[in-house]
Amino acid sequence: MNLDTNRYQRQIQLKEIGQLGQDKISNAKVLVIGAGGLGCPALQYLAAAGVGTIGIVDFDVVEMSNLQRQILHKNDNIGELKVISAKSTLNSLNPAISVEIHNDKITKLNIRNYLKNIDLVIDGTDNFTARYAISDACTELGIPWVYGAVYRYEGQVSMFHASKPEKRGLCYRCLFPDADSTSAAPNCTEAGVLGVVPGLVGVLQGAEALKYLLGIGTSLQG
Repeated sequence: MNLDTNRYQRQIQLKEIGQLGQDKISNAKVLVIGAGGLGCPALQYLAAAGVGTIGIVDFDVVEMSNLQRQILHKNDNIGELKVISAKSTLNSLNPAISVEIHNDKITKLNIRNYLKNIDLVIDGTDNFTARYAISDACTELGIPWVYGAVYRYEGQVSMFHASKPEKRGLCYRCLFPDADSTSAAPNCTEAGVLGVVPGLVGVLQGAEALKYLLGIGTSLQG
C-alpha cells in the first residue's frame, strides 16, 4: 500500500515505532468481529493508525438505540448494514487502507473462513456462542485475539494467544470452561450499558492490538 508519511509523522517519530514499526502496521491484517459498541472505537483507531487491511464481520443493521455508543454510525445510517456503514466511515477517515466487509453471523461452522492470513482478531461480539467459536478457532490456529466485554458500568479486556503447535497459553475456556458457566450473564441489549464504557474498552482493545503488531509494551495476555 502507499504510505502517506505525513499522516503518520508523529507516530513514526516515536523511537519505539519508527518507519519499521509503521511498516509493520501497514502490512498487518486484523479481523474485527462485531461493528458495535466495542468494535467501533477499535476500528476507528486501527484505521487511523494505518492498519493495512481491516476485516469486519457483522450481521446487524444500524438502529437509533445504537448511536449513543457505536461511534462509527450516524443518524443517516439507520437501517443500513453495520458493515457498510463502518466501511464508509473508515474509508473516509483513511482512504489508503483496505476494508473488507462480511455481512455474516459468526458461528463455529464459519469462523475459520474468515481467519485466513489474519494476524490478529478483535472480539467485538456480545454473545457467548460467538466468543467460544472465536476462542476455539484461534486456539487451534494459534492466532492471537483480544477479548472485550462490558456490563452496565464496567468492562473487561484481555489478550489470548495459544501458540502452535503446543497450543499453550491461556484461552477463553480457562476463564469460562463451558457455556453453562455464562448462561446467567445478560448482554448489553438486556442489561443496558453506559455509552462511554464500551468506548473505553474498545479503545483498550485497539491499543492491545497495536502493541502486539508492533511488539511493544506489556501485553494483557494472562
